[in-house]
Amino acid sequence: MQISHSEQINSTFEILWTLLLDKVQHPDRTIKEITHVEILEKYDDGILRQMHALGMTIKERITIDEQNKIIRFDLIENTMFTGYFLNKVEGSDKKLILIYEQNWIPITPQARELEPKLSQIIINGVQEMKELAEKQ
Repeated sequence: MQISHSEQINSTFEILWTLLLDKVQHPDRTIKEITHVEILEKYDDGILRQMHALGMTIKERITIDEQNKIIRFDLIENTMFTGYFLNKVEGSDKKLILIYEQNWIPITPQARELEPKLSQIIINGVQEMKELAEKQ
């Protein structure tokens, strides 16, 4: 199921990108459903991260592509979903658009039950990031 939400952000790209990079290592600062975050490995272009949310363990290989303004979170060994999540920035300073896009495919009945909660989590996450970026 693909879900996305976007907001215009009145900030500079540098401020927004710095906040998005911080969210890679500390997602619990902007997404309240997340508990216990652990960085498992670091790579030249990203990290391997594990966290807990909504009663499941989420392990992700995160790839950071600043040139294209995209951070991609690929699910790894997930028992409930397959797929990926994107954080994208479009536009230029003071006319930035922040997009969170989730492409998770449920593979269990329990996963389908969680789907309605996911869109509100994405909306809240984008709005929280907008608030942080515009305060800077």
